Amino acid sequence: MQENTHEALARELDTERARLRLWREVEPVYQKRYEEALAPLETMEVELKAKLVLCFDHACKQKELTKAERELASELAAQLAQETLFALVLDGTPAECDVERLKALYRKHGGSDFDAEVADELAEMAAMAAASAAAVPEAPDPGPDTAAQLAAAKRELAAVEQRFMARYHFDPDQAIDPADLMEDLAAEIADAEEYIGELEFELSQFVDIQQVKAWLKAMKQQLAATRRREARQ
Repeated sequence: MQENTHEALARELDTERARLRLWREVEPVYQKRYEEALAPLETMEVELKAKLVLCFDHACKQKELTKAERELASELAAQLAQETLFALVLDGTPAECDVERLKALYRKHGGSDFDAEVADELAEMAAMAAASAAAVPEAPDPGPDTAAQLAAAKRELAAVEQRFMARYHFDPDQAIDPADLMEDLAAEIADAEEYIGELEFELSQFVDIQQVKAWLKAMKQQLAATRRREARQ
């Protein structure tokens, strides 16, 4: 027996409203945990990367390194400068960094102008932010039928999700389940803590030129292995 259309719409409306309630419950909890734990780690990560850029730039001037080692240091400086600038300029991560100096070092080692590279992305982000701010759901008319209520619930849910993704820099094409947000955030915090440990180790290698040479050798082997894997895919 075919399901009554009204019943199907009512069931879908219940589902959408339940998801909306979950978003309203999870979002403030997520925000609090993000601000307490992940945001400070993201700031620390960016500041450590900025320091590494300066270290690699300094290494490029050391005569004790071979030409190949200096070239690798320059490649790593460009890569890290770009990553750091993306976080500062595109993601808006608050950090104590000299942005203009990082841009200059990116030009020096990467051969490109960062501002020109991201101009289109910044314009697109501004447009998305404006759209997100304007994404206010329309209030349903008094006494609407189930279909109209469902349409209103979908608009409100889309607005909530769009604002969340814009605020926390999620890929707009990424599907997000509010039921998984806190577990995913815990995993992000753990990953950030591990990565900060790696960055701190890398910075510690720059106290001695022989350590720098050994570390660059290990990095060269790691990059070569990564490129071989990518070539096989």
